[in-house]
Amino acid sequence: MLCCIGLFGGYILGSMLGGPWALIAPALGFGAGLMGDIKLMRSSYRGGCHSGGGYAHGKNVKKEAKDPVCGMDVETTDYKAEFDGKTYYFCSSECKYAFLKNPKMYVK
Repeated sequence: MLCCIGLFGGYILGSMLGGPWALIAPALGFGAGLMGDIKLMRSSYRGGCHSGGGYAHGKNVKKEAKDPVCGMDVETTDYKAEFDGKTYYFCSSECKYAFLKNPKMYVK
């Protein structure tokens, strides 16, 4: 979305300045908008978890099992839940609560 706004803004600026800026300004505006889009996407999707980024992993996270929500490798953590007689481990509270809302979605 920002890349389109940058493109149109660059087009307007380039047509006002004229000369080579008629071609350069739209390209620069598009590039700046694209970088903004990339930054927004990275901040909304971090590390495979759908928690919106900025969450803290448990202190005791080790690699042994897979978090069924995001696929991250974990072992025993503070975040675990039982379903159908099996214990599932999670990298964060966000993944644990997503699992608890609909465990059948994550269990094969």
